[in-house]
Amino acid sequence: MEKEHMNPQDNQWVDEILGEGAPAEELGVDEQAVYAANLTHPKDLEFEKIMSEVLQDETIVEAAPQEQTQQFIPPAEPAVEELPATPAPRRKPKQPEVRKGRPEQKKGYGLFGIPHIIATGIWLALIVFIGASLGKLLWVCCADLMAFGKESQEITITIDDNEGIDSISQKLGDAGLVRYPGLFKLFAQVTGKADNIDFGTYTLNAHFDYNAMINAMTSHASRRDVVTIMFPDGYNCAQIFRLLAENEVCTVEDLEAYAATGELDNYWFLEGVSRGTKYCLEGYLAPDTYSFYTNDDPRRVLEKFLDEFDDRFTDKMKDDFTQMQVRYASMLSSQGYGSDYINSHRLTLHQLITLASIVEKETSSNAESFDIASVFYNRLANPSHPYLGADATVYYAIGDYFFEREELTATDLSNTSPYNTRNHEGLPPGPICNPGVYSLYAVLDPNDTSYYYYVLDPEAGVHLFSKTYDEHLRKLNSLGY
Repeated sequence: MEKEHMNPQDNQWVDEILGEGAPAEELGVDEQAVYAANLTHPKDLEFEKIMSEVLQDETIVEAAPQEQTQQFIPPAEPAVEELPATPAPRRKPKQPEVRKGRPEQKKGYGLFGIPHIIATGIWLALIVFIGASLGKLLWVCCADLMAFGKESQEITITIDDNEGIDSISQKLGDAGLVRYPGLFKLFAQVTGKADNIDFGTYTLNAHFDYNAMINAMTSHASRRDVVTIMFPDGYNCAQIFRLLAENEVCTVEDLEAYAATGELDNYWFLEGVSRGTKYCLEGYLAPDTYSFYTNDDPRRVLEKFLDEFDDRFTDKMKDDFTQMQVRYASMLSSQGYGSDYINSHRLTLHQLITLASIVEKETSSNAESFDIASVFYNRLANPSHPYLGADATVYYAIGDYFFEREELTATDLSNTSPYNTRNHEGLPPGPICNPGVYSLYAVLDPNDTSYYYYVLDPEAGVHLFSKTYDEHLRKLNSLGY
């Protein structure tokens, strides 16, 4: 059956929805297609709802003369469950972005607000400065390493047995052979030559580079022989120097010159000693057995003796010396001297060593040295016996340091040297030899006697002591003097 056309005016509401100009026939087809496809798009649901409301409120009647109007009834639509409206999710308001760290810098400015061009200049200046400094440092290190610009100068140094690279490097630096001891140490360690350096005495030149210097200290041809020398108690400086020269340790001239003016470590016992003469260290070169290198350094040789004296004069001896000063002051007081005289004649360490040197040369055995020391103390404290009268001082006064004269003459005994204790009161200006330890003990703690005289018994090899001059004369006559 052919479908009748609907009045366009009756479907004006459809046009309002679907748009003007939409043919009624085409509307029906779309409408049927929507239902047939069972579309559930929200727009389709809205369309169905509108149509339903219109059909309920109005009756559409198509008026046609002499024709029965047929009402259009849309097919029953399937029940569509209306979906609950889902509320759109609420968006969280966008928070302003907070940037951490430094505030945004202005264009053209860098750190601390410094313009880029100035900052670039500063960096360039720093780079140039650092580069120049490193270049200079590298140059001076290379100059020392390769001995560039160094003058030729021979210097003798001694490397002791088991001496480490630290001490060797510092010794080379102190001698002026290298400018940077730390760099020399690093070179020796990096090249593996630190352990190749041998002990000995070497003559090196300042224009040697590091490698040549190490080779010179590892060459056995440059090593000096080691000699061991025994120095008897009572040897004076002249005897010690000659014995060292005979063993090719040092020349007498080098030893005398260095003793007079050379630099020595600060020894407490030399505080009151006047330097400047070749035997000014007399009394402090402790006799003992020492080992030296041939062609050794004078300073090292002399300091070996001085180091031994420092070790030998113990803290106990220092305490004994203090007590001896009190004892000697008491002896002066017992002889009637006043406090002014006692204070001005206070016993000094230099006087103590001088007295020990005389005891050393006058005694024939260690046992009797304590009695001989008491004789000299008694004479020093008693104004009626102003002269010590020791012949050993006369030998030193006339310069017979090697005791080549068998007997002293009248001329010798009348020598005017202040070392001649036969005609000069009290102690001589300084020691006449280097005393041994027993002579030091003797003057630190002498026997308490009333002896003023002594004479040697040549057959017995001992001294005989007397309290008075008459007793002394009798002993001289009995011995045939």
